[in-house]
Amino acid sequence: MKAFVLKKIAEKLKTYKIIKKAFRVDENLILIQFDNDKYYFDLTKGSGDIYINIDYPLVKKFKAPFDIVLEKKFTKSKLLDVVAKERILTIIAQNQNRFKSEIVKIRFEFTGRYTNAIILDEEDNILESLRHISENISSRVIKPGIKLEELPSIEIKEKEFEIEDIEKYTQELFNKKYQNRLNQKKESILNKINKKIKEIEKKLNSIEDEDKLLNKAKKYQNYADILMANLYKIKPYDKEFVGEDFEGNKVVIPLPILKNINEVGNYYYKLSKKAKQKAKNLHIEKEHLNSQLEFLQNYKKLVENSKNISDLNTYQPPKKEKKEDENIAKFYFDDYLILVGKNEKGNIKLLKQSNANDLWLHIKNYPGSHVIVKNNKLSLNDDIIKKAAKFAIAFSGKNEGEVDYTKRKFVKIKEGANVEYGKYSTIKVKL
Repeated sequence: MKAFVLKKIAEKLKTYKIIKKAFRVDENLILIQFDNDKYYFDLTKGSGDIYINIDYPLVKKFKAPFDIVLEKKFTKSKLLDVVAKERILTIIAQNQNRFKSEIVKIRFEFTGRYTNAIILDEEDNILESLRHISENISSRVIKPGIKLEELPSIEIKEKEFEIEDIEKYTQELFNKKYQNRLNQKKESILNKINKKIKEIEKKLNSIEDEDKLLNKAKKYQNYADILMANLYKIKPYDKEFVGEDFEGNKVVIPLPILKNINEVGNYYYKLSKKAKQKAKNLHIEKEHLNSQLEFLQNYKKLVENSKNISDLNTYQPPKKEKKEDENIAKFYFDDYLILVGKNEKGNIKLLKQSNANDLWLHIKNYPGSHVIVKNNKLSLNDDIIKKAAKFAIAFSGKNEGEVDYTKRKFVKIKEGANVEYGKYSTIKVKL
């Protein structure tokens, strides 16, 4: 945050009379509305700034002690003064409740790694702060109940430039920084997805050909038959058997290290059976890997089409996925868990394990993933329904479409993952 820009913003803030509302909209972003203008205070460490009248959605309702004090002390308060000093902005307000009026301050410190928002009373005692700083971290302690220690004055050296429209300047600054953060986050998620895609492709490429497996099974069967017929010729220390097959052709058969050489026939019979079984199940393995690959490719497209960080936070894959959930993807939005079937097995599992009041979603009249929103409440807001509907569209390989949704208790399983349902609503979404 440039000190001269902060002073210009402070001058503009002094023209307002009322603070209508104050609350946090994202982890490091606080919204304070002065009269009819919205100011967003970005408290990202090392990258703090202030933006005026930008368009930023509420990520979730924050309920930490800081958020409770912020909203209680500043919503519908009277603006008394605004002070800018170096890279610190202090907003002084007066709130009025049923019993008394109270003067409070919120101090925004844009000081690199110690960037913070600190709520103070009239005597500069700390009521709450966005970040608590203990004695272990810094000699300047920031926590409720103690008097705020003033920072030592520093000399600001920065190149100033003309700003004709401070509101437009902050909006352009926000768009540039936001786009950079969006691209960085998107790249991080895509790198993880691409890594998984390469792993699946490697597995697919390493799958043996069915004919080769059947020939291998036949060869092992032949080895076993020959060795069993010539078992009396094999000595315990032999590393290979050299002899003839049943047509009189010379054969050389490797001998495994076994405790009992009499088990050599069973050894090759088992290898033959294993190769036959693998050949038989080859299509199942390929089908599973291809379904995983299709899911990841749709997942990649979903991330690539994302236009805001809020969506990307939802699309962020969990750090660890349990093996038993390899057919189901987990995503989180606000306090809700969204489950997506990666394939038919995952879809069936979702349908069987979901509860009556969970929300079920599926793209209309088209094959695709079943989506479940875990829910213990009577109703869900439009945001979570829209977010879940995007998953139903994306993991059906589409960019837009209609999604049907209803409570799980109104969905009847017919066969496999095929269902029929009633009492549903429809939402149209676009990625």
